[in-house]
Amino acid sequence: MDRIDVIIKELKSRNYQSFDTFYNLTKNQVFYAIISVIKDRSLAEDLMQDTYVKFLEKIDQYKDGSNPYAYLSTIGRNLAINLYNQRKREVYSEELLETIPYQEEIETDDAQIFKILDLLEESEREIVVLHVINELKFKEIANITQKPLGTVLWIYNKAIKKLKEKAGDI
Repeated sequence: MDRIDVIIKELKSRNYQSFDTFYNLTKNQVFYAIISVIKDRSLAEDLMQDTYVKFLEKIDQYKDGSNPYAYLSTIGRNLAINLYNQRKREVYSEELLETIPYQEEIETDDAQIFKILDLLEESEREIVVLHVINELKFKEIANITQKPLGTVLWIYNKAIKKLKEKAGDI
């Protein structure tokens, strides 16, 4: 049995001593699943907290043997999409946007990753993040995105080709 599965069993029995370990094992995948939708570091961090709270609230619904990374990524992605859709309906004036200071707190590695990911369309970026960063299988990505497996593979290959062509421009 995998270490993460043992921790999930402990969490299901309301033993939270290993939660920090669980968080450290899964945080990167959850963060990149959220940031690929939201593109705001502080909002992504808030949504990460919400993701883990929701996971713990619904832990009894988690099926043993499932992929915990895919499960958490789905929760985080859905929360991010809900927030994105909610914020999309809000109207911002141009003046307000100009008064917001540019945040330079993004680490250089993350900034480089975001710069590369910005070369892709939203659907391409999401699939690349789920496969490359979250290390999900294409079948899992198809389930998460609710797209046919062939479509997911086609989008991924198109995105990788685009990145190979444009990576030298960065």
